[in-house]
Amino acid sequence: MSRRSGIVAIVEGPGDKKAVPGLVRNILSACNYFETPVSRAIPTGGKPSLLRKFEHYLQYAVHNGGVAILVLLDADEECPREKADGLARRATEMNLNVPVAIVYAKREYETWFICSLAPDRGDRIRKWLELPADVTAPECPETIRDAKKWLKRHMRRHRSYKETVDQEPLTHRLELDLVQTRSRSFCRLWHAVEELVQAVELGVATVTPRPGPVQDDP
Repeated sequence: MSRRSGIVAIVEGPGDKKAVPGLVRNILSACNYFETPVSRAIPTGGKPSLLRKFEHYLQYAVHNGGVAILVLLDADEECPREKADGLARRATEMNLNVPVAIVYAKREYETWFICSLAPDRGDRIRKWLELPADVTAPECPETIRDAKKWLKRHMRRHRSYKETVDQEPLTHRLELDLVQTRSRSFCRLWHAVEELVQAVELGVATVTPRPGPVQDDP
């Protein structure tokens, strides 16, 4: 039996694999959960693979000692709540012995970087990406359809955005309190991390969000 290792994140790709554990640690620190360990994230080779082999990845996380599982995906053009409900149902049917939280970033993980760009905030992100000082987020950052393209469009000509290079260092430069006020999906992530810690402490294997009833076709 593998030793218990901490919170395990299941993510889409290599950029997320490097970035998400650090983000979870930062949230835990902000919530004063200093004794909760975070394991390496499990990349899945993209959303189609994650969705197709969802149960396999959950079992893999448990087998490798995860005491709790966070599943984090990009919503893209989909409704985060509806998609999270679907995966939560699948996770519930597995009757795992560890808590699971499903989170969809609206629209992309990179949207949270844009949320950090305020007139008087976000200079660490601007410096890393070489963004002009006057680049700020629109009023509703989550309406941006392609966050990566938005960042690239505002960067210097010689610079480009690369997930495997930029995602982890930018994650450590997030203005967490500001992103919370601008992104409902980030608030959901924050709450999901808290739910996982509380479930581990209570010894219960919850699945969140708790899926609503399946709607019958008319």
